[in-house]
Amino acid sequence: MNVFVSAGETSGDRLGAALLAELSRRRSDLAFFGMGGPEMDAAGLDRVADSHDVAVVGLVEVLEKLPAVWRTARRLRRAARDRGAAAAILIDFPDFHFRVGKSLARMGIPVIYYVSPQVWAWRAGRVAVMKSFVRRVITLFPFETEIYRAAGIDAVCAGHPLADDVDARLARGRFPRPPSGRKRIVLMPGSRAGEVRRHWPILRDAAARLAADRGTELFVVPAPGLSDAAFPGAAENGIQVHRGEVEPLLASCDVLLVSSGTSTLQGALCGAPMVVVYKTSPLTMFLARRLVKTPHIALANIVAGDRVAPELVQEEATAERVYREAARLLDSPELAAETRRRWAGLREKLGPRQAARRAADAVLEALPA
Repeated sequence: MNVFVSAGETSGDRLGAALLAELSRRRSDLAFFGMGGPEMDAAGLDRVADSHDVAVVGLVEVLEKLPAVWRTARRLRRAARDRGAAAAILIDFPDFHFRVGKSLARMGIPVIYYVSPQVWAWRAGRVAVMKSFVRRVITLFPFETEIYRAAGIDAVCAGHPLADDVDARLARGRFPRPPSGRKRIVLMPGSRAGEVRRHWPILRDAAARLAADRGTELFVVPAPGLSDAAFPGAAENGIQVHRGEVEPLLASCDVLLVSSGTSTLQGALCGAPMVVVYKTSPLTMFLARRLVKTPHIALANIVAGDRVAPELVQEEATAERVYREAARLLDSPELAAETRRRWAGLREKLGPRQAARRAADAVLEALPA
């Protein structure tokens, strides 16, 4: 049975790889093709398109990639038709996948949508759109399932796989602490090249100043596909590039300087006190401030339901402000300990464990006989 699978960014590639591995273990007759990245490729996806070609963030920034996005969408639709896809699994990346998904549904291909768009934060009208083409929604958070069921959409909560990943990687070992009396700062400036260009100079300069003042160790964690060249000035400022498993490093750090996104949840599950930054184009931010309904931008704060980590957005995201907020955490063991205590309460809000297994169950139930 040929199954079309598509993910459009790093986090989706990771989710897709775990799902494909679990499905392949259960059903040897399934063959997967579509769009993904290196992790899905390694898990057995026959890649028709590379997710890197369409990965972009921001309402305005997407305009630069529209020709590539349109070409990729056409290529995927043709592949689904020509290979006789029995079903389609679309992973996150809603602006792209809604367009593709509606086309697939018109071909008679049942569409399973994995990872709910953040309809609870903005663009709630997407629920009605999804009802028109989606056979089943697989959510990460329990509260999302109720939103779809109330709208008459079949929905199942698989839980957030990040909790499983963090637990497994922390169980494999710990990253050694720095020498006595020294502190450690980790920088995660984003998973996309555009994010890194905006955030890296801010985080680099703040971290370099903290290192000069306090002798801190500095590490930057690059997203897959980003070379050392994406971090100019790292070596000159004593910032080490870390390409191993990130969770043990995060669990050992005193402060995480991080771009808003899934990385904030990853850091919180590792107990890292953090400072969150986010910068985008002025027009994107103008629109977002009028559309987004949540009081927080960091996923960790949203799930916690409170501003546990400070958020520095747009004009507030400066090296000086990052320096000051990070210094507060470094200089106050009580504040850092309170942050870790509050992060510890996140796990119970992430739904059941063994998310990949539960997601595979939900997919297999929805596949045609």
